Amino acid sequence: MARIITMHGCCKKRRDTWDRPIESLFAQVGYCVGLGNLWRFPYLCQKNGGGVFLIPYCLALMVISIPLYIVEVGIGQLTNRGKAAAWNRLPLMKGIGYASVVLTVVVMIPYMLVMAWSILYLGHSMTTEFLPWTTCDNPWNTNSCVTLDKVMNNSLTKSNASLEFNQSISISYTKESLSQVQFWRNYVLRISNPENGIDGEFNWPMLCATIAAFITVFLVTVGGIKVGGKVVYFTASFPYVILVALLIRGVTLEGASKGIRAYLFPNLSHLAKAQVWVDAVSQATYTFGIGFAALTAFGGYNRHKNNFYRSTFVVVCLGCLTSLTMGLATFSVLGHLAHVMGIDINNVVQSGPGLVFQVFPVALALMPASKLWTAMFFLMIYFVAIDTSFSEFEGLMAVIGDAFPATVSTRLKRAGTNTILGTAFFAACLSQLPPQGIYIFEMFNTYGGSGISMIFVAFSEAVTIGWLWNAEQFKRDVKQMTGSNLAKPIIYCYKFLTPLVTLFVLFFFIIKWEPLTVGDFVYPTWANVIGWILSLCSILCVPFTMTHVMWKGKGTLKERFYGGIRPMSDEKQPENDETEIKMIPKLGTGDSDISA
Repeated sequence: MARIITMHGCCKKRRDTWDRPIESLFAQVGYCVGLGNLWRFPYLCQKNGGGVFLIPYCLALMVISIPLYIVEVGIGQLTNRGKAAAWNRLPLMKGIGYASVVLTVVVMIPYMLVMAWSILYLGHSMTTEFLPWTTCDNPWNTNSCVTLDKVMNNSLTKSNASLEFNQSISISYTKESLSQVQFWRNYVLRISNPENGIDGEFNWPMLCATIAAFITVFLVTVGGIKVGGKVVYFTASFPYVILVALLIRGVTLEGASKGIRAYLFPNLSHLAKAQVWVDAVSQATYTFGIGFAALTAFGGYNRHKNNFYRSTFVVVCLGCLTSLTMGLATFSVLGHLAHVMGIDINNVVQSGPGLVFQVFPVALALMPASKLWTAMFFLMIYFVAIDTSFSEFEGLMAVIGDAFPATVSTRLKRAGTNTILGTAFFAACLSQLPPQGIYIFEMFNTYGGSGISMIFVAFSEAVTIGWLWNAEQFKRDVKQMTGSNLAKPIIYCYKFLTPLVTLFVLFFFIIKWEPLTVGDFVYPTWANVIGWILSLCSILCVPFTMTHVMWKGKGTLKERFYGGIRPMSDEKQPENDETEIKMIPKLGTGDSDISA
């Protein structure tokens, strides 16, 4: 494996690089075409009015995602550092790196839980005679349970707000009546519901699945990019096979057109809701890892002359296409369910982080060899969770390695650091296994790992690159590394469009803020206060670091400011070293002192 020596003071620090540039591309595809597309996008789209969500989402892709994706990978490749140390070039704004680390730590908890959910479903797909979510004779089912087979065979008829058996046995229908939904709510999540006889006992199956997720993350990340770079060849490409099959089956279901219309023909009145814009912008950044630690770490593992600028457009286009395809497949199935039940599409299941786990088991149960397709679908979710978790975990390991090189200096020490970090995430996941854990999960996911926190980091990055780093200087840096010129619209985005759009969304969110909801549950005031505190943990990293740098600086305020936008150290190139040397260029110069 090739290694790069980066000079840091008088010491030489060896750092691995990708064996081949294609590994970097596959790692980025696996990361960006991951949980953000296949798990998060469908439920946010349903939550925010279907097709109307696509308008601000596509706008954010062009104005925010593409320009800042170039920044995320570019600063890593330029400095050969993780997310925190990469901002040593602009000490005044190093808080962006710290904020990204906080975001990454928080978001790893939902990632590991989604992986655990997929493991639980995968296990039941392979070990039971009948898929347990297709029947109503399980201990977790209630009297209102309804199987899709009965609905499709017209053994149920709808009358007002109730469903009635032909045998004149009447039951009340709610969004929790479908057997697939009851498996999710009553077995996977163990949400307590005394009215239906659900006690919400401790979730032992999820504990076992979470342990399996922890072991998976450890095995994939312990070898670093030397192992992970090979794994992504398969895990990044396999999901497309399943996704195409699901799309074909979804759009051919009876009533699918009802869902497709809801997806493609938006209700524009939803654009007046602040949460739609916040969710769209945060999803556009979340999907492509803007504001997290992974992309900068991946850039740091690139060779200095790798053309990441060209691959950016490949990755973003693939990610966008995957999101749109997954949304179309999801709404096709929702349309089918709404058709056979004779209800509105918004009343099929509750919107929330479990949408994919409630909807797609229905479509898969309608396919030939349903157990095989079900197992392959949840294997796909498992693989994309591996890609996403590996990426963020590797981003954190790069940050730790930059700050404490001794912790990753040998394979044994790296394994020890991996174990400690993974165990910490596992312990945090345990807090979300009790009956009300899904509400803690969504609070972490909305306030801590996305939403306003991520948008603020995106705003800070855009302003920094556009005005403090200087967009023209960054253009020269990219040219020096890739040989490609940044397009003028991207330069304008750094200086004007991206800061303005993100700032608009931030103010719009604050003015129109509403309490967090999951389905019909509205979070109480104290829970929203905790959520805001969680958001501030990352947001305040930026102003606190700026204040610290200005306070510790010397001279007048102007001198301290200009001192804060100069690199923290000047590196000098060593002599007579045949290994590839990557130097951090000085701010304000057009070229870097590079020798290969």
